[in-house]
Amino acid sequence: MSESRMRTQLADATRGMAQQMIFWGHDVRHPDGNALVRFGLVRRPSTGLQGTSCYSAEWEDGLIELHGTVASWTAPSGKCGCIYCRDRKLITVWNSDQPPVPGRHDAPAAAPAQRWEAFQPLLRWVVRYEEWIASQFQPSFRTSIWKTIRRLPKGKPWLAPTSAIQWWTLALSGTPPRPKQLSPQA
Repeated sequence: MSESRMRTQLADATRGMAQQMIFWGHDVRHPDGNALVRFGLVRRPSTGLQGTSCYSAEWEDGLIELHGTVASWTAPSGKCGCIYCRDRKLITVWNSDQPPVPGRHDAPAAAPAQRWEAFQPLLRWVVRYEEWIASQFQPSFRTSIWKTIRRLPKGKPWLAPTSAIQWWTLALSGTPPRPKQLSPQA
């Protein structure tokens, strides 16, 4: 795949992760209880941002962590993990065996192919989580959040929830289409 196409794919995934973080923010306030905790993540105070939480779970011999501004997969020692920084609109590699601390991390530069490869464990976790959400809640749960994003003056929704999971799944195969090819913004 060309470097240009890889950059485009990372940009699309970055927009998807921005929407995904909004979904997770709503999931913690679900009327039936915190969906992230129900899925198996452990909640603790964030070490980076006062008054916020961090959700973590072991995944593929590493550690998934979700903060308000950062989502990451910290790889086992000697391997390359990834970090998504919401404020920087960036998916990149994470080369430490310690999870990133929001506001106190330096996301290193890396080639697009390396960034995409490092993103794969987090991407697999997102797909697994969204499949679980679909099995636990009515489709209207995600759709209502997405419609709320659309109504905000500065809201920039990515894909409707069913198209989003389709894109994430196709991204796992390495051949996601451009989001606008998947679905109308219904």
